[in-house]
Amino acid sequence: MLASPLVLVGADKGGVGKTTVTRLLIDFLQLANRAVRVYDTQSPTGALKRFYPDIAQIIDIRDVRHQARLVESLTEHSAVTIVDIKAGQLTRTLRFMEDVGLLDAASRGEARVMVLHLIGASVASLSELEEVEPFKTKCEYRIVKNFINASNFFQENAHFSERYLGESDTSREIIVPRLDPLAYEAVELTGLPFSSFVFDEPARNAENRPRSFVLRGYVRTWLERSWTNFEAAGLRSYVAPVSEKI
Repeated sequence: MLASPLVLVGADKGGVGKTTVTRLLIDFLQLANRAVRVYDTQSPTGALKRFYPDIAQIIDIRDVRHQARLVESLTEHSAVTIVDIKAGQLTRTLRFMEDVGLLDAASRGEARVMVLHLIGASVASLSELEEVEPFKTKCEYRIVKNFINASNFFQENAHFSERYLGESDTSREIIVPRLDPLAYEAVELTGLPFSSFVFDEPARNAENRPRSFVLRGYVRTWLERSWTNFEAAGLRSYVAPVSEKI
């Protein structure tokens, strides 16, 4: 089995909070004492690099050389490898991983590949589920509903949502609750990971001090609720070292 479990965080539609969920996942695993490597595919500028300058590497997931760099590194490291996939590239990334045999290896138990597929409250976003259908049986697949606004994800239109979210997918959903916009903005201004903001670590950028107790509290509660849902979805156990699974 490839040493490094691979977690892909992405969607084809933009604006659904992929990088936010990636940051949540990094903090979740690091606080669980898991070593983490991060690939940021928002080439050439990067979105994660500002928050995780020591571990985030920028790659162009469309470039075969960068694809090889990513996949072949899975044999060299035991740390969890997280890839924040830029908008429009999830299906394409899964297709290249199928073409090179990585998804087949995962289906045989020779690799661990988890996909966190973010969806938004729009028809365009839900229709992506049909696009990724051929790949879902070859990896560990989770739908992530990230509540970035007041949308209820078509709860009043059950027949419509069930058309896209069958019973099997509903049982594998991860909910990320909505974070107050002022609290989110406060974290952004510091350039810190969410957990570092809560722990009141010094900002990388200039900020007004003391840091708001109220905003830190909102972020802390949001983290706890999100991480509880991550735990319930089996994220930590899936990426645990093989020795711990025996």
